[in-house]
Amino acid sequence: MYKTWAKILCGVLSATFTLGFLNIDERDPGDEKINLQSPSLVYVSMAGRFSNADVIAKQEEADRLAEEAETPEEADAMRIYNSEFFSLDNYTITAPANFEEVANQLRKDENNADADKEKYDGNSVWVKKPAKVFAEENVSSRLVAHVGQGAKLIRISTSGDWSYVRLPSGLKGYIPTSQVSESKVATPTPTPTPTPSPTPKPKKKKPTATPKPKVKITSKSENKTVYATSNTNTRSGPGITYSKVSTIKAGTAIKVVARTSNGWYKSDKGWYVLSTLTSTKAPTKKNTPTPTPKPKTSTKVGDKSGGFAKFIRSFVGCRYVSGGASPSGFDCSGFTMYCYKTYYNKKLPHGANMQTKYGTKVSFSSMQVGDIIYFDHDHNGKADHVGLYVGNGEMVHASGVKTGVKCVQVSKLKDVFMVRRIL
Repeated sequence: MYKTWAKILCGVLSATFTLGFLNIDERDPGDEKINLQSPSLVYVSMAGRFSNADVIAKQEEADRLAEEAETPEEADAMRIYNSEFFSLDNYTITAPANFEEVANQLRKDENNADADKEKYDGNSVWVKKPAKVFAEENVSSRLVAHVGQGAKLIRISTSGDWSYVRLPSGLKGYIPTSQVSESKVATPTPTPTPTPSPTPKPKKKKPTATPKPKVKITSKSENKTVYATSNTNTRSGPGITYSKVSTIKAGTAIKVVARTSNGWYKSDKGWYVLSTLTSTKAPTKKNTPTPTPKPKTSTKVGDKSGGFAKFIRSFVGCRYVSGGASPSGFDCSGFTMYCYKTYYNKKLPHGANMQTKYGTKVSFSSMQVGDIIYFDHDHNGKADHVGLYVGNGEMVHASGVKTGVKCVQVSKLKDVFMVRRIL
């Protein structure tokens, strides 16, 4: 008797495994086909029996192998594949309804489901404004990603106030349905980063040209000839601020056509020369320049030969240069320093007040050629300007940028601080 029930059980198992291969395509709810894999719908009835001794022996071997199996699944397999007892041809498999009826029933059950359950979508939605995507339907859950305005998402499904979406990166999460739109939302145009304006480089100021002094021609009809007492620069106008035209040698005859109020002669050739560098007396030898006196070490200050005075006067007309101490440009103390060094080989410091420490102080009324006159224009008890006395009541000094080295009357001097005799 137990063998008969074993055969029936094997038949049922065999039918179950066979129906496992029957598949209707699995699709989303709403498709026409559904998946039917339910062994509870199968009924098996015996269609025939075998009483053959060989078949019985075969079945006993299958039972033995099944008992040695380690799992129930392996035991069932041993009984089915090692037995000739069960054959699908000997059994009739029936179901209480056909596939169409089962599918309609399942579809009907889904349509009657609760309206709050998840609804499948698959359409595109766009983010209305910057939002957050969460791992669950809760703002307190883990943050999956930030999405910007206009970002395109795939809505997998909706449930209540939440939409389950997939981001372009493949990440999935939940976003409030109120924050997405089924209509395309424009992505905001990013505000361009302002290009920093380059810091303007300061423009180099062009040096202001020294205004040319306005001069008055005192005599337009003057007509005489003078001679250069030393190598002298000629200018395009009556002053050292005018451009240099040429250099004439000592003894050169100059035909004067006019004289300016600031002491310059205008030649018949149109250029100008400082009047103090000329003489109405012709040199002994025509066109032979008077040689510049050589430095002397034994000449006494105040020597009536006037050699040092002529040497000092030869620099009248040179330009003024702050810190200068050469014929290319002098300042006041640089001029006195150069004259004493060149003519007497006597060294003086470069600085008006520093030169007050040299020589012997003498009175203003007893000045001699070569004495240094000191000035205190600031009235602070210190010398701030110097000049050299050249006799005949005159002093030569590097006055300033506008006038350069010039000769002035001692009687017109102001703020005299002291007079010192160096030798």
